[in-house]
Amino acid sequence: MLERLEVTETIEGPHPGYEYVRAVASLGFDPGHPANAGVVDLDLAPRDAGGLVRAESDVRLLRPRDGGNGRLLVVVPNRGMVMGVPFSLDGDPMRMLGDEPDAGDAFLLRRGWTVAWIGWQWDVTGAGRLGLRVPAAEVEPGELRIEFRPDTVQAARPLGDSTLLGAFTDIPTADVEDPGAVLTVRDRPHGGEVVVPREQWRFPTATTVELDGGFQPFRWYTLRYRSTVAPVGGAGLLAFRDVAAHLRRGHEAAFGYGVSQSGRFLRQFLAEDRNADEDGDQVLDGVLAHIAGARRGEFNDRYGQPSLTHPMTPAYGPPYDSAALLARTRASGSTPKLVLTNSASEYWRGDAGLVSQDPDTGADLPEDPDTRAYLLSGTDHLGRIPIKGQLPLANPPHELDATPLLRALFLRLEAWVCDGVQPPPSRVPRQADGTAVSREEVLARFSRAALPDPDVLPRQPRIDGTQPAWALHDAEPLTTLVSAVDDDGNERAGVRLPAVQSAAAAFTGWNPRRPVPGLPAVLYEFVGSRLPRQSGRPVPGEAAVEAAARAAAGNLVADGLLLPEDVECTVAEALAQSLR
Repeated sequence: MLERLEVTETIEGPHPGYEYVRAVASLGFDPGHPANAGVVDLDLAPRDAGGLVRAESDVRLLRPRDGGNGRLLVVVPNRGMVMGVPFSLDGDPMRMLGDEPDAGDAFLLRRGWTVAWIGWQWDVTGAGRLGLRVPAAEVEPGELRIEFRPDTVQAARPLGDSTLLGAFTDIPTADVEDPGAVLTVRDRPHGGEVVVPREQWRFPTATTVELDGGFQPFRWYTLRYRSTVAPVGGAGLLAFRDVAAHLRRGHEAAFGYGVSQSGRFLRQFLAEDRNADEDGDQVLDGVLAHIAGARRGEFNDRYGQPSLTHPMTPAYGPPYDSAALLARTRASGSTPKLVLTNSASEYWRGDAGLVSQDPDTGADLPEDPDTRAYLLSGTDHLGRIPIKGQLPLANPPHELDATPLLRALFLRLEAWVCDGVQPPPSRVPRQADGTAVSREEVLARFSRAALPDPDVLPRQPRIDGTQPAWALHDAEPLTTLVSAVDDDGNERAGVRLPAVQSAAAAFTGWNPRRPVPGLPAVLYEFVGSRLPRQSGRPVPGEAAVEAAARAAAGNLVADGLLLPEDVECTVAEALAQSLR
């Protein structure tokens, strides 16, 4: 329950007529309330005199002074980062760390939207990041794991998921001399782990681990150890619910948006039936989860690490498909309209296909009446973030920008919720039309590219809820189907940007790591390739690329998948990305 929303600062917004508000939400959760059931360890956390578990959430509001269009977009911060106003073009993709959002072309602000960011993640650290303060549960020592894969030699590692995306709160070991702690290493994403002798590594402090000779690049390390520090991370789901419910008052409709980790948070929010507040009122009317695949996260687990980037986790288990994901909200009457968008990268990592495919056979599942799912063909997880060029990749990366498709789909979601106008049918790989195939079949179509070893492709393990996290890389994999490709190497299924449709190059959602002697050719996470057209057809000239891209953009506009105002930028992208 939200008790108070205290405004700490109000400044001029990044668009005329807007103000930017910094605030802190004070919350109290009753462990006995039915709406709070299922939050792990909430009943074991310290309580105040009224029997409530206390929490504080960082909140940011970008709101029009005249009230705007009466519609609210609630953004789930990714690892505490505001990043920018969603669906905007021309913003700085690297402006992530400050908490004043880059408006870009002010897509939402020109339309009068109110935008809110709600801190939900307990382990966020650093100035300018939005987090959640929650108490730790009173528990006996228990086992957890951290897993990491460095790109350079590292003498020591923190006991947390600190990466290029930031440093996060470490979970300390209960005993620096713990003889039961285990460190393993492997040279591939799945299987083949080797135990590192205990005398070769140690805990120099309660929150760090070091290895003789250092942790080596491109190896996967898993450390199992015990701790007694167990923050009630699942309270983040309740904080997001209660602050969003409060902000929704006075708006005719409320929407949720999350990208990658925060999209997975929204999937968990729905799977756990958190879209109704303590009074039973629905919170979000529509949800867009981008590049979340079919996964959730360690958002409601003892010793959960919500910031995890690479490790496999039991929280990646079912529900996968949309009907199963929404089953509990249907029972409670709080189902939002849901749009799921994924790049080719989430399909190639082994899970996004499960949104619409049977996990055992790959058979097509029926369209869920409250969901639309779209593969954004040829795009990758990182989009146009410029650091791609600095990564150890075997193929050149591309910089396809899915934003024009996302903002058109968001407006279709808005029309679905507010006007009852249904979006276009889902566009995903399907066996019925021959566009859902194995990754091995796709790789066989590529002769002008560096290729990964098929036996070390990432996969989604079968998760039954009983395996510990450190055993999942050995678990049986589920069926993985991706989009078939055309003769040029571009994906046939999904929504194809004009650059893809015009075959300016072959765009993929996969890219192998650069060759490393003695190690298999694995995929480097999240990045696609820009390759020559695999057909060997003559490279089209600029006029031909522009004509094909313009025709493709026109078709997308007619289908409601691209806005007329975005035709020129997608045609320009096709010309910029062409390989001539």
